[in-house]
Amino acid sequence: ALDDIAGTCRTARGELRATLEVLRDDGGPEDARGPLAGLDGLPDLVEAARLAGARVEHRVRVTEPVPPAVGAAAYRVVQEALTNVVRHAGPGPAVSVDVSDRDGTLRIGVTDDGTGPDPGGTPGFGLVGMRERARSVGGTLEAGPREGGGFRVTAALPLT
Repeated sequence: ALDDIAGTCRTARGELRATLEVLRDDGGPEDARGPLAGLDGLPDLVEAARLAGARVEHRVRVTEPVPPAVGAAAYRVVQEALTNVVRHAGPGPAVSVDVSDRDGTLRIGVTDDGTGPDPGGTPGFGLVGMRERARSVGGTLEAGPREGGGFRVTAALPLT
């Protein structure tokens, strides 16, 4: 578990550096660390959640081009949502990850049927970070308990 956390931290640090390079881009050569993770990285996130015990189904139906910053934001939203499921939903939750585009917007939904976080637990910064990621590309994010149990994260990120 600690190796997984360390790997996630290294990946996040590399992506943060790459994001800062994009924001500071002066037209120079591409960063040697490579492109930001995007929608093509979602299968790896799903597999990691499965290895941690979650039963994950995922669908990606995207027909429009996704700008790199939007793809990176989507990747990080799904990554944090799945991390929260693994940490807080209890053993073996069923999870659905759905990514699609409609009307110039990339729509992300991550739902689970888990028990949710321990009410007495220490709150983290995961939800705040996801909202900031969505806002950084002009999008929105909503998260909260589902009626009947579980948790839902939905994001809408503009593709233009």
